[in-house]
Order: sequence, then C-alpha cells, then structure tokens
Amino acid sequence: MNNYLKMLIQINKKFYYLLLLLLIFFTILFFSDIIYAENNQWDIKGQLINGTTNSYVKDHMVILHISNDGEMKEYSAKSDNFGYFHFKSLNHSNDSIIGISSIFEGVLYGKDLGLISNQNDEILLTVYKSSDSSENLTLSNSTIMFTSVDKSKNLMWVMELIKVVNNSKITFKPPLDNPMEMIRFGLPVNYEDLIIDSDLLGVEFIVIDKGFGVLGNVYPGEHQILFTYGIKYDDEEYIYNRNLQFDLNNLRIITEGNLNVKLPDFTYDQNDTYVNEIKYNLIEINNFKKEEKIRIIFSDLPQATIFDKSKNYIQNFDRGWGMFVLFFIILIISFAIFLVGKSRKKN
Repeated sequence: MNNYLKMLIQINKKFYYLLLLLLIFFTILFFSDIIYAENNQWDIKGQLINGTTNSYVKDHMVILHISNDGEMKEYSAKSDNFGYFHFKSLNHSNDSIIGISSIFEGVLYGKDLGLISNQNDEILLTVYKSSDSSENLTLSNSTIMFTSVDKSKNLMWVMELIKVVNNSKITFKPPLDNPMEMIRFGLPVNYEDLIIDSDLLGVEFIVIDKGFGVLGNVYPGEHQILFTYGIKYDDEEYIYNRNLQFDLNNLRIITEGNLNVKLPDFTYDQNDTYVNEIKYNLIEINNFKKEEKIRIIFSDLPQATIFDKSKNYIQNFDRGWGMFVLFFIILIISFAIFLVGKSRKKN
C-alpha cells in the first residue's frame, strides 16, 4: 500500500512538473509575441549580383521601399565586397508592403517583395549591363484577336498580346538620340481608343507615326505587352497590314465565326478555338522574319444602315455648334414669321 502511494505521488509530481513547464513555455511565447508586436523590428538582407558577368556588385546603392497605410518610406544601404546589403532594425508593422530597387548603368531594377513579415530568406537582386543594340530582341508570340464588330458604327474591336523576348544577358536600353530604335508597333491608320498595358518595369508608351513606341528598357527574359483598340472601316472589304520590326516565332489570329478572313501571302490551316466558352476561328502561322509584311484581308463586313448613320451623326454632333445652329434657325423662323405678319397687316 505504501509503495503504491509513493508511486502515485511520484506520478503526480511528474505531471505537476510537466504542467509547470508547459505553463512557463506558453507564458514566454505569449509575452514574446506581445513584445514582438510592440517592437516590430525587422532585418532585411540580400545580395546584389551582376547577371551579365555573374559577379558581385560591390559598393553599390540599394533602396528599400516600405509602404503602409498609404505612406511610403525609403531606406538606403550599400553593398559590401561580396554584394551583400543589410537593412537593420526596421520599425514597421507586420502588414507593411516592401520592395527593393537599384539603378545600374542608368537602368532601374527592382522587385516587389510583398509583406515584410514574410521575408525570411535573403533577397537576390540581379542587374545587368546595358546596350542600345536590339539584335537580341525577338517576338516569341503575337496574338491578334478581333473580338467583335459593331455594325452600327462600322467599328471592329481588336485585342493584341505580344510577347517580347530578350535572349541575352544584357538589358536593351534604347538610344536617346534615335527614337526610331525604340520598340515600335504599327497600328491601322484609322484606329481609335488605344489602351496599352505591360509588365515591363518603368516604361512609358508614346504615340508615333502609324502606331506606338515603348519608351523604356527591355530586361533579359520574356515580357508581355497588351493593347486594345478599335478600327473604323468604310467598305465591306478591309485590309489590315502589319510590318515586323523583329523576328516573330508564332502568330495567332483569332476571329469571330461570322468574319471572313484570309491571309493570301501565306499557307495555313484554320481551326476552332474557344475563349470563355465562345467559339472562334484560329489561324496559326510560324517563323516570320524581321521586316516581313503580314496582310490580313476581311471581306463581307457588316455595314451600318442609314438609320445607324443618322443616329451616329446626331450622337457625335458637337453640342456647342448644335446650340448655335438651333438658335440661328429659330432666329430665321422668327424673322420670317415677323415679315409675314407685317405684310398681312399692310394688306
């Protein structure tokens, strides 16, 4: 009996010590979370690498951008002899969003890193040497989708997605003294409502003769340029022309099923494809060379009726001039009525 009691006491002691240890552990964990939440101090580390020479970039400025509640703060640090940089003891809330950037040979490089609380690994920021030669640029894919036709306005809507590839380890930096060397894309003469978007960092788009140009740098790798616009056509037949500035590996032309399309200068097959469960016609052609011309001919395009044209004319009529003309007509009618009334009185 005594041995049993001793054994029971020993078990209770072990259980007590276990509970005590668990209590101490959770207490430390709880208070450490409180202290951590109050301080919110972060260390951000990373390395700056030259991707062209595969070497460290030493003694170079790196900028850390921190955004929270609409406020932006920036911190700077220099890389050491091995390209490492370190931002120490940053006091920011754990939902702050951070990014990092550096300017190398006049070109901006950067990364969006997300929440500061998720940065557990070292950051690797790669920069490259730059050149104004576009010889390493190609187009891996160009998709031209004629999405719809507005018969009432003789207007055809187009969406294009172009994938630009820099096959080298050198950033393409267009020469400032020769705008014609920038990346350019041609558009139909009578286009309207152009909208452009891209994943290229820090670029701008400028409208130039018969199209637009990309004012900015093209980094190594693949990048996308998406643009939409409308084409005004007058007749049942419309010829869409495109001149290539670079080699193009793959062209995809997607059209509505009721559009008659042909490319008389090429041999191709026409297949069905589905976009958002809607059936379209697909023409796919490969291996175009730089400066090659692509001609797409549309036939039997729907035409606006007289009613449609009248409605469009009224909608597009300038209201300022409209009020002036209306006032002038009312004035003439009033003057005519006045003259008629005056002549009747004489008689």
